[in-house]
Amino acid sequence: MTNPSGTQSWHERFWRNNNLADIARGLVPHSKPFSMYGERQTAGAVENVILWETGMPQTLTVPQSIQLSFVSSGTDVRRFKLLYLDGDLNEQVEIVTLTGTTPVLTVATDIRFVNLAYFLDGPAARTVTGTQGGVTYVLLSTGQVQFNGALYRVPAGRRLILTSAYAGATSATADARTVVKAETSFFNGDRFADEGILNPLAGLALQDVTATLDLGAYPVPAGEIVALVFKTSKAAEVVGGFFGWVEKA
Repeated sequence: MTNPSGTQSWHERFWRNNNLADIARGLVPHSKPFSMYGERQTAGAVENVILWETGMPQTLTVPQSIQLSFVSSGTDVRRFKLLYLDGDLNEQVEIVTLTGTTPVLTVATDIRFVNLAYFLDGPAARTVTGTQGGVTYVLLSTGQVQFNGALYRVPAGRRLILTSAYAGATSATADARTVVKAETSFFNGDRFADEGILNPLAGLALQDVTATLDLGAYPVPAGEIVALVFKTSKAAEVVGGFFGWVEKA
């Protein structure tokens, strides 16, 4: 709406400058707020480690249409929800019920990426792992309610808009030097999601501190991966994540 002088009204300017607030309120069709969180503790100096649950592999192996086997280290029989991408990279959901130390297989046999897993009945009573072929793809630690991983693959037909990243590092000696990088699987017109190759986009240098990084409105197309990857000079606990929104491509 314009006023008689031809300039935008206050309400029109306000609406256009507050797209994120409208998405948060559910007022933008096919869009939803996005966030992810990763946490990892190291026993010493490490290089180029994915910022995900302690006990996970240091590097990324991308699943190629697999079936996962979940098992608890104790008598946990709780349910958790698995959010994954199928063989066509469409987002799917499966509820898995643990059977203690007896492995249980997913119904899905075409898992190409796990974006999130979280418990429906309270925190994990024991450590839960999801594996295939000797590779761990999911780990829910004792006392945690979700798989804490700063790693996400954009579903088919969607687009991820990243607005900011944050990271923090702390150590017992308070002098561990930590660098956390925001990385993507696409760069210079080439795409490497299936190979699990990640390229640095931006980074933060930390020493017993937390910092944020403004990414503006950085678009990540369908099928691509975003992640936080870090290195540290000594034993440290590192946290970090992204914020933004997911919209229809």
